[in-house]
Amino acid sequence: MEDDMESVEGLSMPEYMYKMYNGKGAQPRVYIPALCLWMIMFAGYFGNTLVILATFKNSKLQGSCNYFIAFGCFADIIHMSAHWVYVYTTVVTGENFIPYDRCLHYQGVPLIFVTVSVIMTLFVGIDRLASVTFPVTYGKTNKNLIAIGGIVISILCALYFVVVSVIHSYSAEGKNPVLCVIVSALGGRAFLDWFNFCVLVNLIDLVIYTSVWLILRFKTGISEDSKKVFRSLFAIMLTVAFGWLANAFVQAVIVPALVRVEYQYEVMVYFGIPVNLASSGGFVTLYIFSQEYRRTFRRLLGLDSKKGGSFSTAITHTSKTEVSRKSSNG
Repeated sequence: MEDDMESVEGLSMPEYMYKMYNGKGAQPRVYIPALCLWMIMFAGYFGNTLVILATFKNSKLQGSCNYFIAFGCFADIIHMSAHWVYVYTTVVTGENFIPYDRCLHYQGVPLIFVTVSVIMTLFVGIDRLASVTFPVTYGKTNKNLIAIGGIVISILCALYFVVVSVIHSYSAEGKNPVLCVIVSALGGRAFLDWFNFCVLVNLIDLVIYTSVWLILRFKTGISEDSKKVFRSLFAIMLTVAFGWLANAFVQAVIVPALVRVEYQYEVMVYFGIPVNLASSGGFVTLYIFSQEYRRTFRRLLGLDSKKGGSFSTAITHTSKTEVSRKSSNG
């Protein structure tokens, strides 16, 4: 036992895992977390696809906010697909560790879209803040142009981290073995930059969404439906922000200070599960809080045979005046 203690002293978690499991074949300790994330991924495929289809199906769900939500769901589908590589290398081949440059090759696209997903949550909040703060000006804007601009900006931001990682892959460390989870594809300074970026964006989310909530609470002329729908967005943001910030706190504070290197893998991977649950479960929150989304989901799933009928206010409607104007134009 003392020899084992001495053998891991001074090792980082990746170094410890490499020493223990490289070339050892499929190991339950390594692949069970991978399988957990893999199963969550399939739930995300279903739920996020449902949100995307609802956006195309229902014209009332085609404002810039809805487009940001839908593209965020698309981004989550791509980013969670990174778990295929995780499962393949730990369950199917039992390699467990592969060269960094090869990992980046597999995870480059999911890496772009995990960043895009984070930014989409921010843009939903900014869109809602603009709509309740400047409803008249917002009502005159081109929603398609706003959505396209936001998507382009998010992809450009995401490309920074990939470019830095690609440059790192051509360095002497490009062949270093890694356990190929999605964050392992962040090489060099890209990981720290991305970590800080995600924490900052989620803190900004909290400020923006709280501001919108306060405005909706105290501003007159806001429809009750709009308030109720925003609660669903606020709930989604809280689950996403909690997942990211809790994971960041665990990785930056708890693990280095309190967790022995032998157990850091489990703690870090399992604390990543809330992030994946948030990425896969947004449709549940929309179903609960938004009558428009719920009605569309039910029709897509063949659970609602009713035709026609009145519709509730969609997310893009922020005031009684705007609702009336859009209804008359429709």
